[in-house]
Amino acid sequence: MKPRQLRNAFTLIELLVVIAIIAVLIGLLVPAVQKVREAANRMSCSNNMKQLGLGLQNYQAQRGFFPACSINTNTTNKVTLANAQKMGVSATNVFHGWGVMILPFVEQEALYRNYNFGVTWSDAANKQVRETSVKTFVCPTTPRGPSVLNTQTVSGASVSAAPGDYAPDYGYSGSLETNGLVDVNVSRNGIMITNRVRPISEISDGTSNTILISEAAGRPDSYAGGKLRSAGSQTDGGWCDPDSAYITHGFSADGVTTTDGGPCHTNCSNNNEPYSFHSGGAMHVMADGSVRFIQASLDIRQFVKLITYMGNDVPTGY
Repeated sequence: MKPRQLRNAFTLIELLVVIAIIAVLIGLLVPAVQKVREAANRMSCSNNMKQLGLGLQNYQAQRGFFPACSINTNTTNKVTLANAQKMGVSATNVFHGWGVMILPFVEQEALYRNYNFGVTWSDAANKQVRETSVKTFVCPTTPRGPSVLNTQTVSGASVSAAPGDYAPDYGYSGSLETNGLVDVNVSRNGIMITNRVRPISEISDGTSNTILISEAAGRPDSYAGGKLRSAGSQTDGGWCDPDSAYITHGFSADGVTTTDGGPCHTNCSNNNEPYSFHSGGAMHVMADGSVRFIQASLDIRQFVKLITYMGNDVPTGY
């Protein structure tokens, strides 16, 4: 009897079965890896916002008020100039933003010392600081990455700034009241409005019910309805840019049809509106320093109550 010959290779069918099994396993593994990565990025994003919240708390504890979202001394208004002095800005005809003001309170003392408050933010003297990427101001979930600069023209000169994914949401559009989407309030303003400084004692709605900073991620790229519309088309959004702050306008769900007075407040457009790359909502720093994830599905009537600070209109259902 002849000895049986041993096989030393797979048959074609066996090989195809193995490949199919590997493909199925990869198909199961990739989404799981993506979920783990997003969970880690979301936690990192939350930690960044907690650091900003702590920085703002320490700022107001030291100075007695929260900083304005921006200060513009190109004015003769005595209140504005006095507020500028309180924030450490004595020069006239300059424009500075909140991000620079809190640098010493978010472990960026060296950057703060290198910034020149005697000239405006877009001056060449501030180029190195404004083009420096600061990890605390960038959400790792944002596809853009931390090194893409925002570019705009200021006084005829091209000015670039490192990106920032967080900014003050300091009010809401009157069109929302006109369209009956929100209740009429005694004031549509939030805490960190332009040229104003407010002590924590003025927050009659409660510090845990009042937003200071919101995610406004992805700029300078333009997103609408969860899709990239155009790369690099927005000019604001730099962490150093005084124009990074915004008010909630209310968009349509597609982020295009209605750009003011629509029902969507979150994740419909990143054109000066709350926007994140987290599923279902965005994170916000509250006036008590806490960070909250607020669902995009929350009725805009309730959402704007979180923006105002003195309307005696505590929101429900969030």
